[in-house]
Amino acid sequence: MKVKLGDVATESRETISENRQGLPIVGLEHLTPNELTLSTWDIDTVNTFTKLFRKGQMLFGRRRAYLKKAAIAPFDGICSGDITVIEAIPDKILPELLPFIIQNDNFFDFAIGKSAGSLSPRVKWEHLRLFEFNLPLFPEQRKLTDLLWAVNTTREAYKKLLNLTEEIVKSRFYGWVKNMALTSFLTKGRVCCEV
Repeated sequence: MKVKLGDVATESRETISENRQGLPIVGLEHLTPNELTLSTWDIDTVNTFTKLFRKGQMLFGRRRAYLKKAAIAPFDGICSGDITVIEAIPDKILPELLPFIIQNDNFFDFAIGKSAGSLSPRVKWEHLRLFEFNLPLFPEQRKLTDLLWAVNTTREAYKKLLNLTEEIVKSRFYGWVKNMALTSFLTKGRVCCEV
């Protein structure tokens, strides 16, 4: 069935004004384009952030939506005002499916189209909530969610393997270059000594 994002999710506007000591801090710079997982954040750095997010909520970079920044919060923390915190309505959509609704090209294209401003365009929740998509019934949502998470896990494992392979190749290449340079130096040194 066709639904709007605002039918199945809400914007969390929770803030914190008291002691923020020890809370993880997420800015736009911590959201990696096209990545569902958050891999970096700060703790106890000087900032003016007061927007609170909870584990499992989506952190969507509303400034410069064309950068395609959105990630699942792996813990409670505070974030930049340029991040929209989106939470699934559990009796409307599986919370585990929401990240795949947010982190897809159709949603980002919609967000880009609704962004306003020239130098640093931003999109508001009032517009994002109007994004329409097809949502299956709960049994199909579970199957789809399981499949999408399996694909994401495989993708992440493949990326780690590629990174490790790259490191091995670099290490071997640098070792080869170092040996060639040393051999060249020693060979030239012998020739100099013999002359």
